[in-house]
Amino acid sequence: MFRDFTNKIGNIFSSKRIDENSLTELEELLLTADVGIETADKIINKLRNEKFSANFDINEIKSKLSKIILEIIEPYQGYLPNIDNNKPTIILCIGVNGSGKTTTIAKLAHHYNNMNYRIILGAADTFRAAATEQLSEWGKVLGLEIITGVHNSDPASIAYRCVESTLNNDFDIGIIDTAGRLQNRSDLMEQLKKIYKVVESKNNYLNQKTIMIIDGTTGQSSIKQVEEFSKYAKIDGLILSKLDGSAVGGTIISIIDYLKVPVLGIGIGENKSDLEEFNAKKFIDRILKN
Repeated sequence: MFRDFTNKIGNIFSSKRIDENSLTELEELLLTADVGIETADKIINKLRNEKFSANFDINEIKSKLSKIILEIIEPYQGYLPNIDNNKPTIILCIGVNGSGKTTTIAKLAHHYNNMNYRIILGAADTFRAAATEQLSEWGKVLGLEIITGVHNSDPASIAYRCVESTLNNDFDIGIIDTAGRLQNRSDLMEQLKKIYKVVESKNNYLNQKTIMIIDGTTGQSSIKQVEEFSKYAKIDGLILSKLDGSAVGGTIISIIDYLKVPVLGIGIGENKSDLEEFNAKKFIDRILKN
C-alpha cells in the first residue's frame, strides 16, 4: 500500500548505519505515507531504542518496524458487526462526500448477502439525488429492497421507515446511507444527530452499529473528521476505503494512535467483493512487502 516504501527504507539504511540522519530520513518517509507527526515520532523513538545486530540488513529493519507498528494498531483491530439471529441489526453509515460511503454500503450488503442474511437498504442521503440513484442501482445488482424518498425530504423519516421495515418484515439487517455531511456544517450535522436518535430510540428491539467511512487517501484531515462526527454519533468503528494498490495507508496507523477507534475493514477496489475485514498483521505485511 505504501508506494515503494520498502525500497526507500533500503536506500535510507544502505550505509548500514542507524544514526540521527537515517532516523530523520525514515521519519520523513513515514510522514509522506500519511503517518501523522506524533505517531511518526513515537515509531522513531521506539526504533531508536531497539537493539540491532552489527551487520543488520533490510529484513531486520522491517522486522523491528513491523513489531512497533503492530503494537500500536493490533489492539484496535476490529471486525465487521456480527449479526444476532434473535435481534435485527441496523448499521448506520456516516462520512463526508466522496469518501466512498455508498459503494462501501454495497460491499457491506454483499458481505452479509453471502451469509444468507435478509437485508434492506435505506437511502437517507436525500440531499443528493445521485446518492439515492447510486444506492438504488446497487440494490438492483444485489437483489435487495431499498427505502427511498423524494429529493430533499427529511432524512430521518427515511431512517425511521427503514428501521420499521426491518423490524416488521423479518429483515436481519438494515443498512442506512446518510448524507455526506461536511463536519463544518452544523445544520447538516444536526440532521445526522436526528437520524442517530431515530435509530437509538428502537434500541430495545434492535442492535445499532454506526460505522464511519473514511477515504484512506485523505491523510491527516480524516482524524479531524472522526473527531467532529463523534460529537454527533457514537462511532463503533471505521472502514477505510480506496486502499487499493496505488493508495497510501498510513492514515490507519495515525487514526488508531490518536483516536483509539477500531478499524473494522478496508476497501481495496470498486467491486462489490472488494471489502476486507481489517487484519493488522496483514496490513503491515502489505506495507513492508518486498
